[in-house]
Amino acid sequence: MAVHQHPDLVRFSFRLSRCNTSRLWSALGLALSLPYRIGRYDYVVKLTETMIMATHTKVASPRNYGAPAGIRLVAAIESVGFPLFNAVQAANEAATLGLTKGHTNMLLHELAAGGWITRVKKGLYAVNDPLTRSPKAHPFSIGAAIVERAAISHWSAFQHWGLTEQIPSTVMLSSPTRTFPPAAEDHAASGRPGWTVAGVRYEFVSVPPPRFFGVTEVWLDEQSRVPVFERERALLDAFYHFHIFGSLSVGMEILEAHLSDIDVDRLVDYAVRFGVAAIVKRLGWVLDHLGTPRDVLQPLLAYPAKGNSPLDPGLPARGRHDATWHVIENLTRDR
Repeated sequence: MAVHQHPDLVRFSFRLSRCNTSRLWSALGLALSLPYRIGRYDYVVKLTETMIMATHTKVASPRNYGAPAGIRLVAAIESVGFPLFNAVQAANEAATLGLTKGHTNMLLHELAAGGWITRVKKGLYAVNDPLTRSPKAHPFSIGAAIVERAAISHWSAFQHWGLTEQIPSTVMLSSPTRTFPPAAEDHAASGRPGWTVAGVRYEFVSVPPPRFFGVTEVWLDEQSRVPVFERERALLDAFYHFHIFGSLSVGMEILEAHLSDIDVDRLVDYAVRFGVAAIVKRLGWVLDHLGTPRDVLQPLLAYPAKGNSPLDPGLPARGRHDATWHVIENLTRDR
């Protein structure tokens, strides 16, 4: 901390020097510290028998930002329908207000500090609700904007399509683009790269480009449209990504409860296109047990497979070997 000689402290020292302090020191010990505030600084006056000194620290209090130029910039951005905007868009709107690039960058920093906007990542911002100070944009929109090419997937896609009653605490997306979170601490226990924006965590699952298909554009509101995995494409991950879903029971239960909502022909076609024999055979076994006609399942039956794969890789590979579907029926009795 820096040492200051403040005029008020000098007068305080002069008054103290005129009194007999020997009894004070013997009563209070070798030193006495007193809190003292002058203006925007907190002072601690430390008294000893030989010196009087003051240290200061700045008061750390949030600024209630409300500069007219910043408010006009936010209004201009919202007027053109940008709940999410980048630095270039901000600069373009700022130019119409006669603001320079340097002034605009300063305003963006001040607006974020004041809670008017949220910094999503470098160069990307979201307009906040003035009451809640949280982004107005839907979390799916924010997630899709973090990485240039990504689609809502896994639990988040299931929630969107009404295939689960669970409300995921994390927004999950799949992307063929490698993602780099802003800091090492943004890697959760799952090991997947992620961002935390305004208290919401966003995680990305890397997929090979040939498997990034079955994406549809969905309108969330009158301004926002985001890419989402179709029901059938999202379901394939439940038969493959057991490190996310935990077991095969998730995919089985969704098919049992929502088979009428699923385009089975498309699901079969997507499974073959995905190109993983274990997925093809697991899916075929489940659909077969749900009474799907064999002619519909023929592409799955014809798909080549070497050896038998367990239905649920998370369980011991013990059970009946199904020669038709090349799977090991290692599910628990209740399944």
